[in-house]
Amino acid sequence: MTRMFLFIFQPAAEWDAVLQAKRGLGFIVGIQLLPMMLMASFAEGAGMAGGRKWHAGIHGVKYFTVGEAVVWEMMQLMLMLVVIATCAYLIRLMGETFNSHYPFRQTLILVIYTFSPLFVLRLLDAIPGISFWIPWGIGIFLSLKILYCGLPRILQSHLSHALGLFFISALFIVVLTGAERLIFIRCLKGQGVPIENLVSYIAAKLPF
Repeated sequence: MTRMFLFIFQPAAEWDAVLQAKRGLGFIVGIQLLPMMLMASFAEGAGMAGGRKWHAGIHGVKYFTVGEAVVWEMMQLMLMLVVIATCAYLIRLMGETFNSHYPFRQTLILVIYTFSPLFVLRLLDAIPGISFWIPWGIGIFLSLKILYCGLPRILQSHLSHALGLFFISALFIVVLTGAERLIFIRCLKGQGVPIENLVSYIAAKLPF
């Protein structure tokens, strides 16, 4: 998990370390990705249940219970895993347009580490007054820097192909992570009534 913090400050050196370590996908997901995602969800959930106010239109000001915050964060975590897998698949698919065939494992590792700043910056969501878009904006900028350094290393692309693939991959990442943030925020503001009702129902069943 420490490596995901270090990627923010020295992406090139960390990509080289990843290549040398040759860790399996199970280790990367279980030891690097999931703990970081859970830490970010805990911080964001703590901010939601710790006094953050949402102006939910005609519904007035919305406050979240601990149970509701837990359910929202678990749903968001699952949605983010889908985004990661989708980005990895699309990058693999687009690689074929450049006559390159990348294993899904390689593109998945690329995306997991590329998303490091997005999860690290989400720790700022614990601050009740901060907009969810600020950590995302800073995180996506740093993520694209990591992607730029990692794409030719992990996928071993030719330099001319790597540049084109970088721009397409960057577009996928910005659009999909931005959509994930937008869906999450709109639901929190009461603009996703069926989902909100489901969250309230599940939260009511929790023992806290």
